[in-house]
Amino acid sequence: MSENSRMARYHSDEPENSQQQPQEPQQTYQRRPALARWVAILVMLFTLSIGLKVTVFNANYTAGVVSRSTVGQKVINQLNNELEGLGVSGSPVTSGIVQPYLAQGISQLYGETATTTIDNSELTTAISTQAQTMGVTATAGMTTALVKEAKKVVKAAFSTTAMTQASLKIQKARTLDFWLMIATVLLAIVTVMYAFSVHHVMASLGPGLALGGLLTGILGDVGYYLLPSLIPTSTATVTSMITTVGRSGIGVIIFAGVAEIVLGLLVMLGHRTFRKDS
Repeated sequence: MSENSRMARYHSDEPENSQQQPQEPQQTYQRRPALARWVAILVMLFTLSIGLKVTVFNANYTAGVVSRSTVGQKVINQLNNELEGLGVSGSPVTSGIVQPYLAQGISQLYGETATTTIDNSELTTAISTQAQTMGVTATAGMTTALVKEAKKVVKAAFSTTAMTQASLKIQKARTLDFWLMIATVLLAIVTVMYAFSVHHVMASLGPGLALGGLLTGILGDVGYYLLPSLIPTSTATVTSMITTVGRSGIGVIIFAGVAEIVLGLLVMLGHRTFRKDS
């Protein structure tokens, strides 16, 4: 090969090499652990406030728990004793039947105005069915009298001095929980806007959910066992009722925390897989 051809090939390669632009450095993934920790705190607060609102501070949910507690059993036994005096034995009144009456009493305990009327059909049907098996005719007067007795017994159960004192503290706790929920929602909106601005939504959501669920579960476990000691001094009936309702609500919150941990881990896995593929 001649010297000229080698020099020509050498010079022909020079423009290509000179035109090559320097590669821009690749953007590295920037972690924001502080944002993830803040999301975890918001998740914990939101789970606690919403969980308490739909369980402990919800009259229908609380009535379902109370109907199976000592307070509910006293009301049920009193109504069944009333029926037995009228010739209908067999305890036809159950916790499910008495729950709407308890819900109305608890609504008043929570400072709510009862706007809905109670459907008495379940109680009437139970009395009629049991009366037929006993060979007794359940008159309209009998069922009306028992409906009035149910309302009277429930009102008396939630009108004691201890219940009234507990009512004031429960209403304050409900108000505090409401404002905590509002504040958490507002902070969450601001946090989401910031996360979008720094392009760190999914990267913070996964760890935030997982850590927030863990914190919720830990706080729930502590509250579950310490709840009796946190209740102000009152009668044994009130303490037992609040403990039963509180632990039932905390159990729901703990379950929600576990679900958040699983969801957070799934989000983290999906985000990591997406980053590797992109």
